[in-house]
Amino acid sequence: MKKYHLLSLFVLFLFVTINSCSTDNADDDVIITGQVSDSDSGDPILGATVEIESPEELTDFVKTDSSGNYQFTGISIDEVTDISLTASSANFGDATQTLRVAPSDVLNNIDFELTPNDSQGPDDPGGDEVSGDPEGAAAIILERISAESINIRQTGGQVSSTFTFVVQDSAGRAINTEGAVNVEFSILKGPGGGETVIPSSVTTNAAGQAVTSLFSGDSAGVVRVRALIDRSDVGLTIVSEPILVAINGGFPAPDRFFIASANTNLEGFGLISGNNSSLEYDIVASVGDKFGNPVKRGTAVDFRTQGAGIIEGSALTNEFGTATVKLRPDGSRPSSDPQGIGFFTVKAKTVDENNDFVNQDLKLLFTTSQALISINPNSVNIPADGAQSFTYTVTDLNGNPMSAGSDIGVSVATGLEASGDVGFSLGDFTAPGAGSTEFGFTVSDTDDENADVIGTSITITVTSAGTGSTTSLTIQGTRAKSGGWNFDPSDTETTFIERKQ
Repeated sequence: MKKYHLLSLFVLFLFVTINSCSTDNADDDVIITGQVSDSDSGDPILGATVEIESPEELTDFVKTDSSGNYQFTGISIDEVTDISLTASSANFGDATQTLRVAPSDVLNNIDFELTPNDSQGPDDPGGDEVSGDPEGAAAIILERISAESINIRQTGGQVSSTFTFVVQDSAGRAINTEGAVNVEFSILKGPGGGETVIPSSVTTNAAGQAVTSLFSGDSAGVVRVRALIDRSDVGLTIVSEPILVAINGGFPAPDRFFIASANTNLEGFGLISGNNSSLEYDIVASVGDKFGNPVKRGTAVDFRTQGAGIIEGSALTNEFGTATVKLRPDGSRPSSDPQGIGFFTVKAKTVDENNDFVNQDLKLLFTTSQALISINPNSVNIPADGAQSFTYTVTDLNGNPMSAGSDIGVSVATGLEASGDVGFSLGDFTAPGAGSTEFGFTVSDTDDENADVIGTSITITVTSAGTGSTTSLTIQGTRAKSGGWNFDPSDTETTFIERKQ
């Protein structure tokens, strides 16, 4: 194993373990980790670039740390996917791997060994200093980059990055003015928002250097720049593609600022979440700039509640322009909202390019854990080989629909069969009505062998989505048969009366 690798893996394992206990990653997100090292010495390479090149929707890149380690997290896929990774660094050749990845995979030790551009061949023993003037161009090396992250134009931030390349001969010496060559620069890959390289053609100076700059356009994304020397005199084309620059989005735009949660009906009326993670709810703000790009990573969004709950006060946007906080029930029983008992508002705001506030509101509903259940008719009287229909209502204690995800089930005694709204999870509703609080089912007699008139029952059970609290209602009565005994449900002594044939 290469130098530092065991220590690096231990540190990386500890880092991943700690973060897995403190962050909420999506269940299907993929994690890829590994190390980039020098194939000759085995030493780790600091600042190497590891890029996801395909599929296009997952394009991203990271830099290696002092131990040569890199890590991709939050790779979201919903099916088995081929992911292509490329590692590159100045003075080294690129290396590429393609991985077949399934949702929720954690792939460690995806390592790259990069070969130095000036590695000696088997017939070159080395050790002798090269003298004389530099010869013709043989390699082009990235010497400096002023910024690996810039902003889209018209944001007031840094909108360009300058690259300095040095052209070397076959002995690794910078060429001079006598061997000067033209270096052609082009954008190999980018978001297509008008980004450009200026100048696109540069003649090397006395130090063998060629300097150019990338200027951003109006779209966010990742840009790869290619430097190319065409030595048609010797039939040689020299290419270098080590540059990756992230173009970040602009300032928040009022028509691109939204706030939402997975559900609007949440179990929480009069509850305190404590350490119950099922009573923690994600509130997400989506923030875009005026071009429809995600805003700059790290844009602050302020959150607060009006009427109920306790919420994390602020969050910073990620590379996708989203900022997420947790909302938790705090024991409150909201009753002052015009929409009714249980309703309250979450507010979010940020600042646009004119330093004006941009605001969005989200109306939510806290419902109780316990349910109110009623049924009509409220007794069972199923005729011989027949059926009986029922309607029933389920609400929380304030008359609102139960929280999204609550389970509602109907169970019947042996010899009966129920059809209709008899077993389902409730959708996300905030208003009463058919499908949210009003339901129905039919119970049929399926016992063809037992000819007795016997007592029976039907039970409706409601289980809340968060705490799992259960409320049930049972009604009783008879199911009649073609012969046998009559059952009188009003007789607590359970008197049987023989039916006259």
